[in-house]
Amino acid sequence: MASQFFWYELLTTDLDRSLAFFAGLFDCEVLVTEEQPPAYFVAPKGTNSPLFGVIGIVPGEGVRSHWVGYLRVDDLDKAVALTEEAGGTLHAISDDEEGRTEGDPRYAIVTDPEGAVINLNEGVTLSGNVASVNMTEEGRLAWIELLTTDREGAADYYANLAGWEVGEPFARGEEGVAHKLASDGQTFGIMRDLQPGSPVPSHWTFFLRVSDLDRAIAYVRANGGFMYEDPAPVEGGRRVLMLDPTGAPVALWAPQ
Repeated sequence: MASQFFWYELLTTDLDRSLAFFAGLFDCEVLVTEEQPPAYFVAPKGTNSPLFGVIGIVPGEGVRSHWVGYLRVDDLDKAVALTEEAGGTLHAISDDEEGRTEGDPRYAIVTDPEGAVINLNEGVTLSGNVASVNMTEEGRLAWIELLTTDREGAADYYANLAGWEVGEPFARGEEGVAHKLASDGQTFGIMRDLQPGSPVPSHWTFFLRVSDLDRAIAYVRANGGFMYEDPAPVEGGRRVLMLDPTGAPVALWAPQ
């Protein structure tokens, strides 16, 4: 079975600002767990069905807000070994946590050979959060793109790691060259060139659904966000790439 991203979270240097920004953008509410320390989620109003998680991180030199995707793998040890052999880096692994029991899920936070962050998770059941343009709720994951400095290297790595089918190269105009990415025959995103002068390094971009892109853009600009690629048609709709008020790159997608 090919791997898929099944969950995603924003790691932010300003927790309160990020929660307020995204709850307002998607007309959602913030869920807070009773555990200590509490966990924070953005969810449609009146539901207990989170769209994504939000985690506060301590600001510091080299620390910036960013999104991370959770990728399902069958064998975590094999996935970590493959990552390191390909030139990626292991940053943390759940085996090192205190108080873990044998039945706890295992995960590892790594960067791929080009520096994009992913969270590898062993043997989890895929949820309804896998990328799909058929999602109708605001804030759901509609599409995924890997912006990378080495398409050939990334294609080999993810084909070996996740079993993805990497399509033939095709031109994306000013965006450079791209490849479609598919899991078990279902296209869920693309891999393309990271643009020269990009404000962020190689990374996965998560496209979150909105019903009205122009209204969403106006909200982002009025609340401290910044568009670093202009709106453009893409995969059955329109999209815009932006930095949120804390500097984390993310994209918005609306159907045509």
